[in-house]
Amino acid sequence: MRLLTVGLGSLPGEAQAVGVDFTGRGRRADEAIDVLRLLWSGDAEGVSFDGEFFRFENLCSFPKPFGGEPLPIHVGGSSRAAARRAGSRGDGYFPGGMLGPAERATQLEIARAAAGAAGRTSGAFDYTRWGSIDMPVERVEGLAEQGVTRVVVSASTGDPERARDELSAFADRFDLANARK
Repeated sequence: MRLLTVGLGSLPGEAQAVGVDFTGRGRRADEAIDVLRLLWSGDAEGVSFDGEFFRFENLCSFPKPFGGEPLPIHVGGSSRAAARRAGSRGDGYFPGGMLGPAERATQLEIARAAAGAAGRTSGAFDYTRWGSIDMPVERVEGLAEQGVTRVVVSASTGDPERARDELSAFADRFDLANARK
């Protein structure tokens, strides 16, 4: 499954490097998510937008997300504001940082409440966490009990053949080939 994960960044120098106001990055991200969804929904006639940060008329964006379905947007971050943004604008939340279990649970509840307020059911909202390529089944079960719907793992090597073997072994351990059938 393809998706887009967006995050604001936490370093003022990043915003300064691209000439934008660091303090307005949350509003800019909200508007950017709205613009992306609008562009993806448009046709050859184009779409128009007049917001605080973005303005255009009859703009087209091609290619569209694969299969004609909207591309899910997941919001990453380690703050309660990121959790609210994930729920109000996103299709999922990918918390970062060194959050403790209580704060992770609080942020997930904030995200789900914001998703509900935006008219989405909790079943339509994904919760993603990092995992390791060698994580045991018990760890995955524990994440599922916390409400996690997706685990992102990376191979421990840059060698393509070894990476394929590691990822294949991970998929076999969790019977992922049959999970989508």
